[in-house]
Amino acid sequence: MNPASILFFEPQSVHSLYPFSIMHPSWELRSGVFRLFEKVQHQFPHARLLFHATNNRTPQLNSFLARFPQAEQDVRAEDMLILAGNVCPDAALWQALHNITQELAHTTAAGQTVVLTKDSTPFAAFVPCEAFDSKTLPTLAELSTLDSSFYQGCTVVNVEAFIITYLWDALHGNGNAIEDDARFFSFNAASHLVFMTGVFAVQPECIALGKHVRIAPCTVLDASKGSIVIGDNVEIMAQTTIVGPCFIDNNVVVKVGTRLYENTSIGEASKVGGELKNTIFQAFGNKQHDGCLGYSFIGEWVNLGAGTNVSDLKNNYSRIRVRFERDKSREINTGHTSLGLLCGDHTKSGINSMFNTGTVTGVSANVFDGGYPEKYIPSFSWGGRKDSPMFDGEKAIELARTVMSRRKRVLTAEEELILRQEFERCHL
Repeated sequence: MNPASILFFEPQSVHSLYPFSIMHPSWELRSGVFRLFEKVQHQFPHARLLFHATNNRTPQLNSFLARFPQAEQDVRAEDMLILAGNVCPDAALWQALHNITQELAHTTAAGQTVVLTKDSTPFAAFVPCEAFDSKTLPTLAELSTLDSSFYQGCTVVNVEAFIITYLWDALHGNGNAIEDDARFFSFNAASHLVFMTGVFAVQPECIALGKHVRIAPCTVLDASKGSIVIGDNVEIMAQTTIVGPCFIDNNVVVKVGTRLYENTSIGEASKVGGELKNTIFQAFGNKQHDGCLGYSFIGEWVNLGAGTNVSDLKNNYSRIRVRFERDKSREINTGHTSLGLLCGDHTKSGINSMFNTGTVTGVSANVFDGGYPEKYIPSFSWGGRKDSPMFDGEKAIELARTVMSRRKRVLTAEEELILRQEFERCHL
């Protein structure tokens, strides 16, 4: 199987990826080393990538396409893979799909469309070029609806797949995702570390280093539990300890004395310090000072002030419940005993801030004023308390511009539109 084009579509459950889903489509979520769409891109580097979202998700789609320009978004009569945006594809899934298409090629079902399901729910399809009528090509919307008339009479196969319904799914599967993505890298640390003074590596054959990586003395890279992948132009300051599986993306700065424990992914251009475990920084995050952060998802352009600490385990070790709105009666049982902070883009915490287990913040929230804030903090909250006022929308947008300009980035018109829509929603 070697699709010429790959179509990502938003699943109906996309809003359960809150608060990430406020600003981003599901396929942009980072899991392991790559964002979900990048995993497919690395598996099929010559395929065109197509993207479809429902009408109410058009702003997120447009924002993505503005930041990650793609080929022309048109349907052609060619081998096509259709994939839900919240599927975390791995080598096992690709092998299963390859085996299915190979088996069908030797039967009377050759050239027939295949729909993949998990627990009877469709999440992907492979449409060979023979299945298309070049005169009446289906639309992206028709192809994205896996129970539409286009798929009538197709072959349906149930397979195992890692589907990210909630952000905590990504967190708890992050170690495996790092290991799966590591197959795209060359484990070259042994030949590079001989030129670095005072750097100690455990199992360097499981460590991949990018270009122009600077690692200061008294740093420990421990890959005995899993792979360590470090991107280009990364600076790791002295007395840092990194335990795999761990991923550090391009242009990241790791501050003095940082402890990066297993199952942690740091997205590009982030700055991190203190203690982190089983955490994902999407990109452009800022946590430069001491403080503990575990089992947490940190959106883009987030700044966590000095001494910010997050609890990821309840004192009674019970399952953690979260909510995406003020109504406490609509809590979701995560099924996990470990979960920290789920933090939306552009949110900031003051110095010595504390977050309880399973805290969720929207976008552009400002959390300060001591003590534990609410476990649900809406977008644009000015304080993080139940009775906190809202941050002025125009000031929030101007602040976003200022923060992004410091990293030589600009707030796109599409991102600004989403922020304004979220501000209006919060006023309803």
